[in-house]
Amino acid sequence: MTLTVSVSELRSNISSYLDRVTKGARVLIRDEKKDLTIAQITPQTSNFDKEAFEKSLRKAAGIFSLENHPEWSTKKRINSWLRKQRLADQRSF
Repeated sequence: MTLTVSVSELRSNISSYLDRVTKGARVLIRDEKKDLTIAQITPQTSNFDKEAFEKSLRKAAGIFSLENHPEWSTKKRINSWLRKQRLADQRSF
């Protein structure tokens, strides 16, 4: 659910709107004079899962090695590889 409120209305009823955000609503704050959205308040989606992050880091460890990427063995080869990649990305269709 999305609620759109003016700055003055939010200021008058901030605790009410923050309570709604904790229940899952999203609040858009609009400037009525300029007719534009200046901010939004969204509920916190999830907390940081330290164990899952550590597990994914351990799983990915060792993927980037010189055996897998010999083009990264020296600074000169890295620069050469970067130039080639950047030139390839600038192609036109």
